[in-house]
Amino acid sequence: MNANRTPLDIVLLCAVLFGLNACAGSAGSAVLAMPEEDANIAASSEQGSPESPYVQIDQVEPGKIIHLPTGLSLSEARVLELLSSARIIYVGESHDSIEDHAVQLKILQSMSKRFPGKIAVGMEMFRQPSQGQLDRWTAGDLDEKAFLRLWAQDWGGDFSYYKALFDFIGENKIPLIALKNSQEMEVKVGMKGFAGLSDNDLRKLPEIDKNDPFHTQALQAIFKGHGPGSDRFNAFHETMLLWDESMAENVVRYLNSPEGADKKILVFAGGFHVGYGFGIPRRVFRRLPEPYQIVIPHSNDFPDEKKMLNVNLPDLPLPLSDFVWGVAYRPLEEKKLRLGVFIEPFQAGIRITEVFPKSPAALAGLEAGDIVVSFDGQTMLDPFDLTYAVGQQKAGAKVKIRLIRNGKTIETEAVLKASGHP
Repeated sequence: MNANRTPLDIVLLCAVLFGLNACAGSAGSAVLAMPEEDANIAASSEQGSPESPYVQIDQVEPGKIIHLPTGLSLSEARVLELLSSARIIYVGESHDSIEDHAVQLKILQSMSKRFPGKIAVGMEMFRQPSQGQLDRWTAGDLDEKAFLRLWAQDWGGDFSYYKALFDFIGENKIPLIALKNSQEMEVKVGMKGFAGLSDNDLRKLPEIDKNDPFHTQALQAIFKGHGPGSDRFNAFHETMLLWDESMAENVVRYLNSPEGADKKILVFAGGFHVGYGFGIPRRVFRRLPEPYQIVIPHSNDFPDEKKMLNVNLPDLPLPLSDFVWGVAYRPLEEKKLRLGVFIEPFQAGIRITEVFPKSPAALAGLEAGDIVVSFDGQTMLDPFDLTYAVGQQKAGAKVKIRLIRNGKTIETEAVLKASGHP
């Protein structure tokens, strides 16, 4: 909720949380020409490109799937067949694009049908300390509210984009593997860098390779020229290394475990974590040299207003992925219900810090400083309780709210509606 972000925060959000589409006007300083239908293409374009010697990614239309090393356009069925030969399938994403997640679901459904009971899913969105709760969810022992609380705690993005994925994973009891490092370690590395960590913390780090020149060049391009704070590249670089190496380590740990020894794994993460192979894939392969494939869903109509930065990555002698899967950008169609407040934890409850004008909260008479005691008859113990309770309602619902204001109990009623406000 804090609007005062440092340049480091902004770059991290762009490069990782929103994937490649949200960061870059193009994936490289040069891009390539579209192939003919189902035909191999001679090298095109006046300039070379790091993505492929054959195709311009910015011209891959929705529904087209291009094998970048050859420039060939392949059918969906053929691509899924080729992917099935890999033990590890990396599928990048822009986190707020429905069609990116539809590609992930399509691949997951296909692999699950081909290899029933032999597929696991690893996700950037969950942190490794949460693995025990994910195991309970897979077993059916963690209810929806507890799972959504875990999602909010570890990720915080809009769950609706991922709901179809989780429905399939849950219904089929597919093991769900938390890949991200702990938040505690992330904060320490972001503040102190590796050099400032205690001996105890250093022992907790995964094995880290700082010497990939292409990964470093790409990160420098993303970070370059973003105002005050741009001298903090080392903190940014080491935080990214922590993320990628931790995710790689957790992939390998699962595949080497008794539970994962006979399984394939699909890894779902932001595009930059898997694109060019120098994020998670290369670091997994260093630990466990198993066959893998990389798929990047790509949208040519990703809206400019969604792009946080306009970054041109350097020309790299690496293909972006094995396959680029053309999709249309499609956001969520339904607006979420909003109460229209900012809130914060307060003792054993919730305090309102801001009320948006003309919102349901404002019309119900809520004020900054009010303590929310109950909502629709449910006791409010922390901010997630209110977020979840609002999400269970329908547009037009009238809900009773009990507040404490200046030591006095107040009861009011709000009529919920969809809104752009929190």
